[in-house]
Amino acid sequence: MRILDYLTESSVLFPSSTNKQEILTQMAAKASEIGHGVDVQAFTKAIFEREAIMSTGIGLQIAIPHAKLPAIEDFFVVAAILGGDAEWDALDKKPVRLVFMIGGPADKQSDYLKILSKITLVIKNPARRKALMHAKDAAAVLAAFDEL
Repeated sequence: MRILDYLTESSVLFPSSTNKQEILTQMAAKASEIGHGVDVQAFTKAIFEREAIMSTGIGLQIAIPHAKLPAIEDFFVVAAILGGDAEWDALDKKPVRLVFMIGGPADKQSDYLKILSKITLVIKNPARRKALMHAKDAAAVLAAFDEL
């Protein structure tokens, strides 16, 4: 399993907004646009419901919002590289600069955990995290995940 099987150039965003709700809505719309059986309204609702339970801001200026729904055909990742700090109510109380949204089928928890693990491996590396935060195009984002 490689992250690049789930993250493509068309699923990398560079939102101008630093508003959490706007970013999540834009990312959910992108997930619907790229396919995988994503109903944008249902997916957006699931993302916001998950976020209401507990912030997906995991620290290190990273958020990993996620939702799994029965109608989604396969896993996908949408990445957002933010141009400024977004308040996210993160665990470490720091603003977020990188957002990785994971969506997928409700019945494949082990696949979800593998994807989450791969993303975590990349973002724990300070050099890769810095490269992602300074990425100016999708190719630079994908390069951070190459070989994983």
